[in-house]
Amino acid sequence: MVDKQLMDQMEKVLGRLSIPVAILDKDGENGIPGEAPLPLHDLTDGVCQSLGGRLYLPVKQPGVVLACHEGIPGARDVLTLAEALLTSLGSNETHTESGFDVYRRMLRGEVAGAELEAAAHEHQLPENLKRCVMVFHIVQTEKERAFELLHDLTPLQEKDVLIDMDRHTAALIKDVTDVETSDELMQFAEALQETLMGETAHQMTVGIGGTRTTLDEIRNSYQEAKRAIEVGRIFQPESSIYVYSRLIFERFLMELPQDISAYYHNLLFNRKTARLFNEEMLYTIEMFFKKDLNLSDTARQLYIHRNTLVYRLDKVQRQTGLDLRHFEDAVTFKLLMELKKCGGDRLLTK
Repeated sequence: MVDKQLMDQMEKVLGRLSIPVAILDKDGENGIPGEAPLPLHDLTDGVCQSLGGRLYLPVKQPGVVLACHEGIPGARDVLTLAEALLTSLGSNETHTESGFDVYRRMLRGEVAGAELEAAAHEHQLPENLKRCVMVFHIVQTEKERAFELLHDLTPLQEKDVLIDMDRHTAALIKDVTDVETSDELMQFAEALQETLMGETAHQMTVGIGGTRTTLDEIRNSYQEAKRAIEVGRIFQPESSIYVYSRLIFERFLMELPQDISAYYHNLLFNRKTARLFNEEMLYTIEMFFKKDLNLSDTARQLYIHRNTLVYRLDKVQRQTGLDLRHFEDAVTFKLLMELKKCGGDRLLTK
């Protein structure tokens, strides 16, 4: 069975010829639509044969049969030309797919060391180049895979490679030679998200790994991109683009054992403080942190009087001993509060 993408490319090539040429499946009992099917698999590769007023020419690579009306002048020459074009196209496709397979196996950790070096040399893969991996995850896939949805939408540079990883995931090995900051990668991801939403109505989550310069290190960037999504979804559920290098604090918290996380979270958040830390108070504190501990900006954002905000912060200080207007106390509170997200089922209720 010929790959659909390759079939589309072949049809575009044959569409430019002066004589209509049909592409038939060599492995099936197919023929010209509306006519009796023919046993095409019995035909000899590379030999133009006449059957029922038509010429048939089997092409071994990529495994199809070309057909056209026998009575058209120059029909045999056109089929011979078409055979050469498709043989070249099929050969290029095989090489590309093999290169993709090397990248896919490398990202999965199935090939490394001398074997990877030999494969890279065989398929002419660049071994030393500044690259990072971006992981694209699309949950709401139905018939199409994530790769198929992104294939024609993703703007690729010459050395960028988009890899099909599984039904919901595609990985972009991106050349970042001319990329200076992760902000540029985020802008790229945002633009692709908007395009995907506009064209297919699908939402996408993106993880961005760190930059690597050698081929065997790319897998590390891939693992980082996947980890960025895992951690980001827990600590920043309101976002959909996560950069591994910007999640240092969150990654640190995720490394703590769950029982330790639960213990320290419960030092501040327990039955005694449950009434204090209601939904309104927690929202006030989170906004205070987002506004960099600025009282006026926070009060303005919350549409409350500045004195009301001061009263709430004073209340927290009286009951917990932490003055959130001071940086060190704010850091302590933030740390203990975020531990809830990685404490699992072991959070205490003392």
